[in-house]
Amino acid sequence: MFRTLCPFIKTSKLTRLACFGILFSCGEDTEIRSYTAPNHFEGPVVAWELPEQWGENPGMGGMMAGSFHVKTDNGPRGRIGVMPFRDSVEITSIVNMFGRELGHTDYNKTGVHSLIEKKKLGERSFEIVRLEDKSGDEPSSRNALLAMHRQKAQTWLFPFIADRELINQQLDNFYTFLQSTTLRAGKVPVRAIAPSLPPAQSPDSAKQPTWETPGHWERKPSTQMRIGNYAVSNQAGESLDFSITTFPGQVGGVLANVNRWLGQVGIEPTDEAGLSEYLSDRTIDDKPAKLVIAESDKQALYAAIVFHEGRSWFLKLMGDVGLARAEKENFLGLIDSFCLGDH
Repeated sequence: MFRTLCPFIKTSKLTRLACFGILFSCGEDTEIRSYTAPNHFEGPVVAWELPEQWGENPGMGGMMAGSFHVKTDNGPRGRIGVMPFRDSVEITSIVNMFGRELGHTDYNKTGVHSLIEKKKLGERSFEIVRLEDKSGDEPSSRNALLAMHRQKAQTWLFPFIADRELINQQLDNFYTFLQSTTLRAGKVPVRAIAPSLPPAQSPDSAKQPTWETPGHWERKPSTQMRIGNYAVSNQAGESLDFSITTFPGQVGGVLANVNRWLGQVGIEPTDEAGLSEYLSDRTIDDKPAKLVIAESDKQALYAAIVFHEGRSWFLKLMGDVGLARAEKENFLGLIDSFCLGDH
């Protein structure tokens, strides 16, 4: 079922429409309809023309005004987003927000300036930055391609997160998509804000979370985004990545995060009705939590989600499905031992 809560007229070409936080339509066979915007509407509007190889992700919310994937023979791949900000956000802050997750040390303005490619698309100018994954000991093909456009007092960010090869293949489509966007700031400020990063965790913190880790899991250096960071491998060459992260608020909610993870392991996005296939209730540290179990032919994702006192906590294990199944009990034991240190 599709909801239209923030209409916009666009009848001349196949266009996917969204107002901040609301997805207009998804799916390749959706009937094209036109609507008239009420005169009293003062919020932001974004419209775009979606490449044929791209599909929309259901359950989009939080800071995202649009969320997409690339359709491949192996299922949905990559993640493309539309993120409006209410202020003219510094590109240094944006780059560091994504760079920390990819294992980069923070850039200053001079360092970021050396990464920027300025690109003119249609009548608009974009600042383009590409970051490679440096978070692990082994080489990774994961990239983040960031495109940012400033319009008056507002900023529009278009992140494309995927393997390097997929981004290279879809580069023309990405630029065509950017050029097709119609952005209207609106008379009232956009209420989306950049996802804040968790504060650095100090060893003497009175509320430092604790957990018990299997002895054979290899501990890796924590980052400002990952307060827990581990690698698991076996002699067959299979590997897993385990992380503990925390963010202010609910960062899009359960459905948006589950769909993002499903895409990472090659599973089609789901909707609210389909969440039960992957989701179950659990209690962690005497607090209500959600357990996510998702497996494709080759990859698996096990995760626990805890929302507590205005923060989200994610404990996530992802990697080769055979090793994930072998480590499932260890993962469950770890999340059951997790304590936020607030009692």
